[in-house]
Amino acid sequence: MTQSASLNSSDMVSIRVSRATKEKLKKLKEGNMTYDDVIAQMVDDENWDVEKLDADLDKIEKKSKFYTFEEVFKGL
Repeated sequence: MTQSASLNSSDMVSIRVSRATKEKLKKLKEGNMTYDDVIAQMVDDENWDVEKLDADLDKIEKKSKFYTFEEVFKGL
């Protein structure tokens, strides 16, 4: 049984990916792996520290000024 197969449906969410990304993920699947298994394995293999990434993104958001499309391309 795959890791994600043990999750109930209330633990699952949907994400949108392009067809090209879906095809890349499909190539990474082995046996009866789900796309969730493939993504989880990729994240685990990279040893991503999700909490640190989230904290870093929060810092960037707090310290950065975000510009609208109109502000960036004003006068074009």
